[in-house]
Amino acid sequence: MLLLFCNVFVLRAQDFHLSQYEVASQYMNPALTGMYFDEKVNYKVNADFREQWRALPSKPYTTGYLAYDMPYQKQWGFGGYIINDAAGTQNVNTLSILLSAAYKITTGGNVSAPYDLTVGLQMGLLQRSTHPGDYLYDNQYSATSPTGFDASLPSGESISKTAIFRYDANTGIYYRSHDKQKKVNYYGGFSIFHVTKPNQSFTVEKNKMPMRFAWNGGAYIDVNKQVMINPNALFMLQAKAIELNVGAMGYYRIEKTEYSPALGLSYRYQDAVIIHLGLKQGNNVYRVSYDINTSSLKNYSNGRGAIEFSVIYCGKKKGKTSSLL
Repeated sequence: MLLLFCNVFVLRAQDFHLSQYEVASQYMNPALTGMYFDEKVNYKVNADFREQWRALPSKPYTTGYLAYDMPYQKQWGFGGYIINDAAGTQNVNTLSILLSAAYKITTGGNVSAPYDLTVGLQMGLLQRSTHPGDYLYDNQYSATSPTGFDASLPSGESISKTAIFRYDANTGIYYRSHDKQKKVNYYGGFSIFHVTKPNQSFTVEKNKMPMRFAWNGGAYIDVNKQVMINPNALFMLQAKAIELNVGAMGYYRIEKTEYSPALGLSYRYQDAVIIHLGLKQGNNVYRVSYDINTSSLKNYSNGRGAIEFSVIYCGKKKGKTSSLL
């Protein structure tokens, strides 16, 4: 029943999440595609891998994300991403491949408008699959089997589809200030996912995927030339499922080097406390985080949640000096 609950949560409630959501910028908000603001780089490659629920008696849930984007003629950004989620023993798999574009409405970067406002749109395919042969059914109950079930017995079930392909689309808007005369600059965004409400049912019954609404925001605070703090928050709503994540990252720039170690702590409401460690090398960022489970499932997971690794690699232009922002 516990495994069934976890699978239903993945299928019917909120989309799979990432603790390092800001690393997967296109997955967080399409308006961030190719928008680097004060970073002068030619392109970015973002990668993230998450593994969770290893303490439960099943295969761990895994999520992998890979994205590429680049700016074009100052006001445009183009890219795309692939994200794949494999949920548990029954191999309920969700794969999304989307192309993404963003447009900068404001010119920004001057005295009259030290901010940027961008909009974005994503379009692509969503594929979901499962393997009915990996499930056990009541017809396979066997009193002679040591486990109580015999998978070789006929299940008596008929599932017409084990894979579906659907068209999907997302959109978003994003604001960020970058006034170098101020020590505090703010940012915030709003995005809508699954605008097309694709049918996610494996049977003839229709089951439209509910739209996901996401709000994120925060600030970059320059404490001094070496220390920068980034408080941040994310709120998501999908059908009746909600998620609230609040936290902060701190960066310390080591003098006469391009390195900035990072330490952070965040809390996902009624779910987990998350510890973040990272290293910024110029414009490149390497991070690892660990979720300490605080929900009712901690009785089964012994507090073990998820571990997540991420890399942001930037192809920067010659002569660019590194920045904490």
